[in-house]
Amino acid sequence: MKKIAIIRCHDVSMRCGATGCLRAFNEKDKAFAPYGDEELRLVSLMTCNGCGQTVENDPGLKKKLDRLIEKQVDVVHLSHCTSKKDKDNPDNRHTCPWIVKIADYLKQNGIQVVEGTH
Repeated sequence: MKKIAIIRCHDVSMRCGATGCLRAFNEKDKAFAPYGDEELRLVSLMTCNGCGQTVENDPGLKKKLDRLIEKQVDVVHLSHCTSKKDKDNPDNRHTCPWIVKIADYLKQNGIQVVEGTH
């Protein structure tokens, strides 16, 4: 069984119930489709701690990420809301720089990071 976590944007979380992320996970659709018949367990659906917050300057964020490491999460999916569309090229998306730092920390600690949920 693979342990999965989802990280979403703090700002977007104020207007989003994560229903798209949860639907995609439960139906093994979109970014979760490659898992096929593999058994998955969602062990965390968390938000970042807001723009400008990094492991270096936010002990609460570091504690949340270390908890994922401690619980031996296999894969963290970065929710669709953590990357923004390029207004000049809608097919291009740019991952939030704060989320990139979070992803780098997780990767350095042996957790696979996948961009996207739905």
